[in-house]
Amino acid sequence: MRWRRAGLIAVVGILVIAAGLAVGLWRRDAAPPESPVPASTDPAGVVKFLMEQQWAVRMMLAKAEPASVARQITATGRVVPAPGHHAVVAPPVGGLLDSGPLPRIGQPVTRGQALAVLRQTPTASEAAQIASSQTQADIERARLEAERRRLAETVRETELRLNHARLEFERAQRLYERKAYARRQLEAAETDYRTAEVAHAAAIGQRDALRDSRVGAAAPSGNYTVQAPITGTVARVAKAQGEQVAPGEAILELVNLDVVWVEVPIFEQDLARLGPTVRAAFSTPAAPGREFSGRVIDLGAVIHRESRSATLVFEVPNRERTLRIGQQANVRLDAGERIEALMIPKQAVLEAEGKRFVYVLRSGEEFERREVILGDEHGDRVAVLQGLKAGERVVTQGAWQLRQHELRPSAPGAHTHET
Repeated sequence: MRWRRAGLIAVVGILVIAAGLAVGLWRRDAAPPESPVPASTDPAGVVKFLMEQQWAVRMMLAKAEPASVARQITATGRVVPAPGHHAVVAPPVGGLLDSGPLPRIGQPVTRGQALAVLRQTPTASEAAQIASSQTQADIERARLEAERRRLAETVRETELRLNHARLEFERAQRLYERKAYARRQLEAAETDYRTAEVAHAAAIGQRDALRDSRVGAAAPSGNYTVQAPITGTVARVAKAQGEQVAPGEAILELVNLDVVWVEVPIFEQDLARLGPTVRAAFSTPAAPGREFSGRVIDLGAVIHRESRSATLVFEVPNRERTLRIGQQANVRLDAGERIEALMIPKQAVLEAEGKRFVYVLRSGEEFERREVILGDEHGDRVAVLQGLKAGERVVTQGAWQLRQHELRPSAPGAHTHET
């Protein structure tokens, strides 16, 4: 009996072992094969890119070259008219616009060109003075004297308004930069400031025109020819033929864009970094990829009390009329201090997840992804402070395709070009 029981237990054990082996073999056969690691990349950031692939993307390389470069100070400025290149045409006398239409917007004019003719008509008060005065000379003398006093007072009033509007505009700029003001409020403040500028300039022009006037130089009634004070282009037309014009009221606005000024606010702590010869490069959103240069006019003698910045002024040639009044200008100033850095083309630098990197050639078909620390930009090149060695070659054209290949290995093309 015991012998039978032992034999039965042995048979059951053998069956269990056989079943376990069968299940193991079945699982091994059914499991999917492991995915091979792509041969084109490795965890250290080395990417294999065949010659055929390099040819397909027309890959180009550039050497990291050592250079002594000036540190940069960046700021945002504004294009403004250069003195003598902007004028508001506001005649010192009143009258009716006569003798043909005014020049149209965009029409070029030359200095001294006749723009309009005013047919002067005496006011009711002037007519009463003429009737009661003994001589026309006495009436004209009294009118001119009263007009001089009125214009002097007008200049003082417009100057006060201009100073107030300037302070409000500067305050609006600061609040807008701190995101405490809407752009609409900034534009409204700028409009008020420009309007005050026009009014003040018109008052000064009218006062100066009558300052040296003599009795008998012009009759109280007759024609007055309005002439262009500068050579330029008509930017605004405020009146039309047949309209009445008051003394000092604007008729046209002229601008000459051959030369413009760029005003650049620089913070007080950055002024000490400027060298004796300030070099500046300007760019605008309207002309991407193009840089302008100009000579310094003023290094900012006054520090604004609230913003703690000085306004530097540069004169920029603008024969092609690329720069326009009121445009924003992104400015790079060379500081006096210089550093040693490696220079590479900007197109070699890629960015991902907040890090900047380049691809460095290791051998004919191997490239290493290298994180770099960048310095200032100098035209189409950028300074590399850390991450590269002098003489190493980085990928310029084809860097983006190499990045895509590293993320998702793929095939095409052949041959490498170097610059």
